[in-house]
Amino acid sequence: MNSTVRIALVDDHRLFTEGFSALLTGSGHGYEVSTFEDPVVFLEALSSDTRFDLIILDLVMKGMNGLALLSAIPKIKDAPPVLMLSGIATPPPVSEMQRLGASGFVSKSSEISVLQHAVTRILDGGKVFQSIEATQAVADDAGEEVWTTAAEPPNLAPRQLAVLKMLGEGATNKAIAEALNISENTVKSHLRSIFEGLGVRTRTACVHKAVLLGLI
Repeated sequence: MNSTVRIALVDDHRLFTEGFSALLTGSGHGYEVSTFEDPVVFLEALSSDTRFDLIILDLVMKGMNGLALLSAIPKIKDAPPVLMLSGIATPPPVSEMQRLGASGFVSKSSEISVLQHAVTRILDGGKVFQSIEATQAVADDAGEEVWTTAAEPPNLAPRQLAVLKMLGEGATNKAIAEALNISENTVKSHLRSIFEGLGVRTRTACVHKAVLLGLI
């Protein structure tokens, strides 16, 4: 009987994947870890004959964010459970993860024992969502709205991207207008279009979403 437990670790932060993979394979539980830095390559593997017992998925990656990838996994026949991870300071969208079918969420900054427990618990059929109450209590306008809208980058014009880049650097509307040689009203018009395209309502949420989608 094959006692190997196959785990897919999908994360584009190589140092983390190397460390966490070594931790899991050296735990003595028979874990065999396959790492994927590219979410698209992982989806292709999952859609083929490759089978995993658990998927560990980073929330923020270039090209495709974790929620977009999470939403695609249940469409695969016999899809395994998913443990979400995140290393960002923004309050994680726990309710959205649960809605999309994740079996757990743990912060990357957690103690090793917490990460190991989450893996074991989910493989046993349980669920582990770390600090759900705390997450919901501190969620603000830079929190869950960043994650619950469209996962694909909007098609922004070059001037809008320039405005967005300066916004990400903390520039005021006046500073953006002066740097781009346009009026402040034009800056505001660009920002309204950007907010609409990203599905956000505030400057802070706009920057977080833009970073998430790799726009800045």
